[in-house]
Amino acid sequence: MSSPETSASKVDQLVVKAIDSAEFRSRLIADPEAAAKEAGVSLPNGVKLVVHVDTVDEAHAVIGGPTDGLPEEAVKLLNKAQQDAGFKARLMNDPATAARAELGIVLPASLKIIVHENTATAVHVVLPLTEAAGSELSDLELEAVAGGKGKRGGGSAEDPESPPVVVGGTNFREAIRRRSRHR
Repeated sequence: MSSPETSASKVDQLVVKAIDSAEFRSRLIADPEAAAKEAGVSLPNGVKLVVHVDTVDEAHAVIGGPTDGLPEEAVKLLNKAQQDAGFKARLMNDPATAARAELGIVLPASLKIIVHENTATAVHVVLPLTEAAGSELSDLELEAVAGGKGKRGGGSAEDPESPPVVVGGTNFREAIRRRSRHR
């Protein structure tokens, strides 16, 4: 994984394969390096592959990871974290508060958001909810999520006077998707 583009592409391959195959998903979770090797993804010496799994109550985001399929708002937060060390520290320490302060997004208290950072020694992969764990999205909804379509909410740094948008949903991507759909 020599370049960020190559890294993102290879990580995407692992995620797609884990979505397509429950058996591969289980192997990737149990032994990330062996499963990656099996899938033809080689990691440089000293780089650990860390797999995180979104659940109904827990969602993961990765600074420096692929952003395809993430809502526009999540991409903005992750990009800002790459450019602003202070914001990155706030986002990693308390993602819900940072999201609300920056974009006016209010996430459900029951949803735990965990932000990870890709480094020279660790590459993080986030596997989405499985169909059995979450509700199935229509092709149109999947297209909207994959395309990063959505609108900014109120209460953002650009418009602090507007009320914050309360987001419902069972995981970060779903919560943002539902918020965007209702605007």
